[in-house]
Amino acid sequence: MMKKPNKLVLWLIVAITLEIAISLIFIYLKKKKKTLIIVLLVIDFLVMTFTLQAAISATFRYKPKPKKYPSKSFSFNPEHFLDNLIAQGFKENKVRYGNIYLKVEDKTAYKIIVITDIEAYLTPENNNQTKSSPNKALKDCTRFVGQEVFIQYNDKALANLPDFSFQGKNIYYEAFYYDDEAKLLIEPNAITPNAEFSPYVTRMREVFLGLKENN
Repeated sequence: MMKKPNKLVLWLIVAITLEIAISLIFIYLKKKKKTLIIVLLVIDFLVMTFTLQAAISATFRYKPKPKKYPSKSFSFNPEHFLDNLIAQGFKENKVRYGNIYLKVEDKTAYKIIVITDIEAYLTPENNNQTKSSPNKALKDCTRFVGQEVFIQYNDKALANLPDFSFQGKNIYYEAFYYDDEAKLLIEPNAITPNAEFSPYVTRMREVFLGLKENN
C-alpha cells in the first residue's frame, strides 16, 4: 500500500515547482516561440496547485478537542448488588455478555444491564440472545429509566461510554463502569435528571443499586 508523502516533501515540491514556474516565465519573456513554454507552465502550475493543497491539508489538519464531561463516582459493592436487585423484585435474564434486570412499578420501567463479558457485548451477533417473552406491563409504561453497568470493559467501551448517557421526554439512560482499583462506580458523563425523572433516578441509584455518591 502506497504511503502518503511527508508534509516536508510536499512543501519541497511546492518550492521546486514555484522556482520552475518563475524560470519558465523569464524564458517566456525572452523566447519568440512561446507554445512549448506555455504548455510547460500549465503543467507546472497544475502540479504546484495539487501539491500545495496536499501540503496545506497535511500541515493544518483539524484536530477536534476531546469533549469534557462532568463525572461522578459512587461507593459500590459489586458482590451484593445483583442479589439486591432480585430482592427488590427485578426479573433477571442472563445473556452471554452479562445480565439484564427489569422491574415495572406503576407506569415506570426500570432496566439495568450488567456487562461482565465486554467482547461478547461488542460482538453484534451475540447481543440478541434473550429468549424470554415480552413483558406485557411495558406497553403501559410512560417512563423508562435505564442503566448500563460495565463490570468488565476495554478502551473502546470507555471511549463510547459518555454517549450512553442521555435523557428525553420519556426516557432517562446512563452508563457506569466499575473501577476495581479505586472500588468505585464511575459515571463518566453525569447528566442531571429533570424534575420529571429525578425521584425515579434517585430510587434507581440509592435503593436498587445502593450507590452513595462521593463528595
